[in-house]
Amino acid sequence: MTTATTHSHGVPTNITSGTRSTNPADFEPISALQEAWRFTPVAALAVLEQAEFAAASVTSEVPATVAVTTASHAGAFLPADRLGATTRSRTAEATVVDIPRECVPDTPLRLGIALPTGLPSYARVIVNAGAHSQAQLEVSLTGQGSGGVIVELNLDAGSQLTLTQLTDLGDESVAALHVPAFLQRDSVLRSHTLTVAGGVVRVVPTVEYQGPGADAELAGAFIAGPGHHLEHRTLTDHAVPNCRSHVAYKGVLGGQAQQPARSVWIGDVLIHANATGTDTYELNRNLVLNEFARADSVPNLEIETGDIAGAGHASATGRLDDEQVFYLMSRGIDRTTATSLIVSGFFDDLLAQVPSEEMAARVRDRLAEVLA
Repeated sequence: MTTATTHSHGVPTNITSGTRSTNPADFEPISALQEAWRFTPVAALAVLEQAEFAAASVTSEVPATVAVTTASHAGAFLPADRLGATTRSRTAEATVVDIPRECVPDTPLRLGIALPTGLPSYARVIVNAGAHSQAQLEVSLTGQGSGGVIVELNLDAGSQLTLTQLTDLGDESVAALHVPAFLQRDSVLRSHTLTVAGGVVRVVPTVEYQGPGADAELAGAFIAGPGHHLEHRTLTDHAVPNCRSHVAYKGVLGGQAQQPARSVWIGDVLIHANATGTDTYELNRNLVLNEFARADSVPNLEIETGDIAGAGHASATGRLDDEQVFYLMSRGIDRTTATSLIVSGFFDDLLAQVPSEEMAARVRDRLAEVLA
C-alpha cells in the first residue's frame, strides 16, 4: 500500500513541490531540468532505481534500557522526492530503536549501516525518543556499494536527542540519505552531519515542527576530494509557534585536473503563517583548495508571517588566503603545515561540538588525506 498527499500543511510553496508519497511512480522521472535535481549528476543516480536490489546491513550497539527491533513499521516519514520514495518502497521492514520515557542512557546508541558492493542496497531506521528522555545517537554509513538510507527521528515532548551521523563511502559509491526529524512540544534536536567520502552522495536532513517550543540545531562538515560530488539539502519546516532552528554547514573541497571536486548546499527554511515567534538562521561556508573544485550554495527563506523573532542567512565561498599562508611561513612554518593549520582551523568550531571523538577524528584524518 502506498500513500500520496500534498505538503503536510497543504500549502504549495516555492521550496517544496507539494507531493508526498511512498510510491516512486507518483514523482516525475529525475531530470536535471527540475529544480530539485539541477545541481545533481542525475545520470549517476540510475543505479539507485534499477529493478534488482538488496537489503543493507544494519548493526546496533545500545544499552539494555533501549529496545532495538526489526518490524514492519510505516513510520511518520512521507518522502518528498523520488529517491526517498524509492528507499521507502524498498524497505518494508525497519530497524526500530525505542528510547523509553524519561530514559537517560549512560552510553551512546550506535548504529552501523553498510552498503556492500553488487546490487544497490537499502535500509530504514526509526528512532523513537520517549517524552523527557535524553540520548546520544551515532550512525555510521560505510561501504563500497550504493543505495538508499532513511534515518527517521521522532522526538516526543520534552525529549533531547543528539545525533552524530558519519558518511564514509567508496569513490564509486552512489547514495541517497534522508534524515527526517519530527519534533513535538519543547523537544530538542542537536544534529551533526559529517560527510567525508563518496562518489555521489546526497544527504537530505529535514525538521518538521509539530509542537511549540521545539528547538533544532543542524551542523554539518563535509570534505569533497577528487571525483566526489557531495550534496546536502536541509529543510526546516516551521508550522507551529515559538520554535527555533539554527543551521551551520562548512565544506572543504580539493580536486584534480581529471577528477574535479564538487559540493552543493541548499538550505531551505519555510515559515508558515501560523508559525509566529519563529527564530531561525542558516549559514554555509565553503573553502576551495584549488581550481579543480566547485561549490554551489543556495540559502532559501520563505516567510508567510511578519510576526517572527528573527530570520536570516549567510553564505560564502572562497579560496585559501595566500596572505595567511605567507604569514605562517614567515614564522618558519613550511607551506604544507601552514595550509593544514588554516584548513583545520576552518573546521575547529564545528568539530569541537561533535560528541563522538572517533567520528571527529575521522573528519580530521580525511582532511589530511585531501590536503596531501
